[in-house]
Amino acid sequence: MKRTISTSWLLFLLLNACAVNKETIRQVEQVIEVKKDDTITCPESEPNRCALPSPFAAQFHLATDHGRNRMLLLDHGEDSLLARIHLIRAATESIDIQTFIWVNDEAGHFMLRELLAAAKRGVKVNVVIDQLFSMGNSWLVTDLATLHQNLSFKLYNPVFQDAHTSPFEFFSAMACCMARLNKRMHNKTFIVDNRYGIVGGRNYQSRYYDWDENFNYKDRDVLAIGPVVADMTTSFDSFWTSPHVVPVEHLRDVSARILNNEQSKIDWQQPLSEKAVNLLARAQDLPQVIATFFPHIIEVDRVDYFSDTHDKPFNREARQANEQLTQQIHQIFASAQHKILIQTPYLVFSRQARKTLRKLRKKNPELDLLVSTNSLASTDAYYVYAISYKYKRFYLKKLQMQIFEYKDRPGMITEHFAQHTVNQSTRIGMHGKSFVIDDHIAMIGSHNFDPRSDVLNTESGFVIYSDAFAAALTANIETDMLDQNSWVVAAKEQIPFFSHISGIIATISRKLPIFDIWPFRYSTSYRLKAGYPEVPPDHPDFYENYEAIGNFPNVNLSSKQIQTIIISAFAGFAEPVM
Repeated sequence: MKRTISTSWLLFLLLNACAVNKETIRQVEQVIEVKKDDTITCPESEPNRCALPSPFAAQFHLATDHGRNRMLLLDHGEDSLLARIHLIRAATESIDIQTFIWVNDEAGHFMLRELLAAAKRGVKVNVVIDQLFSMGNSWLVTDLATLHQNLSFKLYNPVFQDAHTSPFEFFSAMACCMARLNKRMHNKTFIVDNRYGIVGGRNYQSRYYDWDENFNYKDRDVLAIGPVVADMTTSFDSFWTSPHVVPVEHLRDVSARILNNEQSKIDWQQPLSEKAVNLLARAQDLPQVIATFFPHIIEVDRVDYFSDTHDKPFNREARQANEQLTQQIHQIFASAQHKILIQTPYLVFSRQARKTLRKLRKKNPELDLLVSTNSLASTDAYYVYAISYKYKRFYLKKLQMQIFEYKDRPGMITEHFAQHTVNQSTRIGMHGKSFVIDDHIAMIGSHNFDPRSDVLNTESGFVIYSDAFAAALTANIETDMLDQNSWVVAAKEQIPFFSHISGIIATISRKLPIFDIWPFRYSTSYRLKAGYPEVPPDHPDFYENYEAIGNFPNVNLSSKQIQTIIISAFAGFAEPVM
């Protein structure tokens, strides 16, 4: 026991005492001042930094003239990447980006190259990335530290003050310092010239933009055009100057490589893939940009940007005072009069959210409460699904929630995903984080409505007040909930007496943090019978129109099913960190 404690203390001290010293930082700064490219490809006489003339400029002027922001849903992956590339090419002054994950795969590398090109035109590019699951190696980050004077990268809460966390370091940090390891920046923001801002669920990796042959996400962003983007910039600036955010050149592994004159073999001028070439052509085709996006731009009554402060995960007082987005979500839920529509990848509501919804259900028995989420077949995190599996009876019976679980092969795959990469074996997962209240208030952001988003992560999002925007978002989510795209989770047909007794035992079992082993489940998944109309689970014809297909449809790996059941039974105590 003493050895274990001593080891933990040693790792804890290592985690907190391994920052690069001031002298090393001074030397590194001197080296990168020389190594960073200062070439500017755009003549000084060019007032707009040789930027692409964007038709979105007219939309910005309309927004400022009318005093009302304009919002654009980005519900398709490749279109969301198209919007980003177009706006990067159109940038004249600044590009600010926050993200949870950045992977140097095809889409991630394409974005980096475009940011480098913008920096070389004279645009100031600042990027904040959560360190834990990003970049993959310190060689790449070393390159990023030295590419150009206008291109700067910082990492949030780096483990052991390194850019790259090895498996040994990761498990060491789990052993000694799990509380700190768990504190992450989950914000996803993209800001250009303080005029245009994108918020939503997408990170920088091919699977968020329909560019992965194995697995892609059904995700959602929203582009804001107008004065609200200034609030995004203010939030970004607070993260950029935060003590929890470290310039990549100040990290141990990166600074060592810089001082040793080590470089990667990345060719930043290598030929683009056919997909990237085609997307770039579309991004510069102004009539096509207008045709793709402008019919869907909506002038909204009001939009508020909410972002947790940079120190929320580290400071209890800051969390209580500044968790703006979480508090706003709970307040809006509590105000619902007739309908709440939610889409989240992880159906693990926090204790506060469950309390709010149960109180609301008692006050308003007629409230419609619908949720679109992942099935076990589509999820990228089966261990989180296992926790939601534990609460299905509570959600269905106590909250009277209607649950629709997204299929790993939705029927509308050709309509919703770019077809040049997606094939017959590509899995699809749900990653959108949105809600609509009473057909008027909408939220799109990074918040998953779970305990981690409430307490451990920083999050951001837009709350939008507009009947037209709410209708557009509702249509998108309800399309995902159609039978061809999702299974319905509902109570099993009840057997007199046995179902009542089983329910009592199941309720007791589900409340236990461990040993939730009662085998008879309250619910199962259903699919629509051929030729029958879709009806909600409380409709008298539901069991006539639908057939039960088991708890885990389309999951053929018995080990995955078994692990889900085991986690559901024995890992309830881990719910707050899921």
